[in-house]
Amino acid sequence: MTALLVAGVASASPRVQTRAKESAHDSTHDGVHARVMYQPGAGAMRAPRDAVGRREEPLTAEEQTAHDLEKLIHDQLGTAVTGLYVVDAKTGEPLFAVNADDKLNPASNVKMISTATALELLGPEFHYPTRVLGPAPDDTGTVRGDVYLFGSWDPTLVAADLDAVAAQLEARGVRALVGDVVIGGDGVRDGVYHPSVAIGVAGGSAAGAPAVVTPPAGFDLVTPVVTAKTAGSRAKLTYKVDPVTDAAGHVRLQLTVDGTIARGATATYTLAPESARSQVAAHLLRAAMRAHGIAVTGDVAVAELPDFIAAAVGHGALPIELARHESAALGDIVSHVNKYSINWLADRVVISAAALHDRAPATIASGVDAMYGWLGRHAQVSRADAVLDTGSGLSYKTQVSPRELVQVVRGASGFAAGGFDATLAHAWTDSLSIGGRDGTLTYRFRAPEVRGHLVGKTGTLSTAIALSGLLEVDPARPLAFSIVTNTSTPLEKQAVRKSHEALIGVICTYLARTQHAAARSAPAAPEHAVVPGALEDADSGDDKP
Repeated sequence: MTALLVAGVASASPRVQTRAKESAHDSTHDGVHARVMYQPGAGAMRAPRDAVGRREEPLTAEEQTAHDLEKLIHDQLGTAVTGLYVVDAKTGEPLFAVNADDKLNPASNVKMISTATALELLGPEFHYPTRVLGPAPDDTGTVRGDVYLFGSWDPTLVAADLDAVAAQLEARGVRALVGDVVIGGDGVRDGVYHPSVAIGVAGGSAAGAPAVVTPPAGFDLVTPVVTAKTAGSRAKLTYKVDPVTDAAGHVRLQLTVDGTIARGATATYTLAPESARSQVAAHLLRAAMRAHGIAVTGDVAVAELPDFIAAAVGHGALPIELARHESAALGDIVSHVNKYSINWLADRVVISAAALHDRAPATIASGVDAMYGWLGRHAQVSRADAVLDTGSGLSYKTQVSPRELVQVVRGASGFAAGGFDATLAHAWTDSLSIGGRDGTLTYRFRAPEVRGHLVGKTGTLSTAIALSGLLEVDPARPLAFSIVTNTSTPLEKQAVRKSHEALIGVICTYLARTQHAAARSAPAAPEHAVVPGALEDADSGDDKP
């Protein structure tokens, strides 16, 4: 049985004080002395030798590692609270622990939970569909009646996707729409999540002439009001956006442009009306249809899907699917979230997954509830044990211990009993950054012995820095780990990250030492013996768990 070492570290004294404890899971610290204890095998906990050694024989690998971890944390992270927990990923057997049960803020390590939740609810091959529903075109290619732009809370929908939908309509033979583009009232479900519309502004032909404001061709949502003049040598423009209703009752965004701009000069104003996501999406589709040669005589209307279908059936035209866009696979979206730690996308992914799974409105509360459910099922962490309030970890209220984060890693990577199956585990582990190769770990862990052998999720707030994941330096003995450092004042981020890397280096040294010892003590294999699994592994090309 591998020795278990538990350390509670404080910065007030460099002296190591040891004493036996009744439980291997007691990682409390008294704020004065660091404590180390270990279990060399079955039986009671015993106090190890001091770091300097009280006996002539050398320290064991476990004792030396405990000493090195304690010294590093004391010397480099002594003004903060650092929790560390390392286990054998396959068996869950604890190896090293420092403040492992302290409730700490792991920052973006929360994304490990939200992305695992989304993958379980929808599956890695799920694609968010955005569809255009309406009556079939007649022999002239005319769609006579309204069409409905129906989304699925796709957090990645952009204007180019709606242009692709319009291209599908053109390819289908649609030449005209005699009716409105109808959109639902839920801008998160049906709209462009990050609406962005470029408005061109140019100086007039002569001094004193009005500036020229140009919305995108065919995009009727914006009504420009221009008081800006052509003057001066540089643009000094101001912009104001007000929602208005035109004479026909249609919603418009009135863009007032004031100030000055030089003759012949140009500028671009990016309109980002978050409160009008649905209207932006519908108008982008209308503009795209026009760009693809489809005449559109109607405007934009807002209605819920059941009302739209009832009205269409009442006119004798059962809506069908005319075109659709599908997002990238959820596994790829999750990979983007975890490798690059994108906060807004992490929140949207878990919220949308919960909404689609529960067939209910998308809210952060429902997303967090789903995350708690995942923790209970796959990491044996109850709602009472952790505090979550986002899917991104962009919060100072989060509380999760390093031990619980390791349970998340083991559950999501398929090592723990009751954890993910192989398909979900591969999707989740593949979404993590690879040390020295990609994502937020591209420029970290570049030493040859660890590069490519660590997959993890980083976390950074002003007072919290974390790293959790899998260390596969020894293929026969992958480790699951979590390191979290918290303080009450802003951290020196680069210094803390380097200290975390040094802690991983200590663990790598331990693995190398114990791997060599195991190799020396292993009986020699008979000549021409076939190692079980060797033939399968040789062709798999897959080094993930």
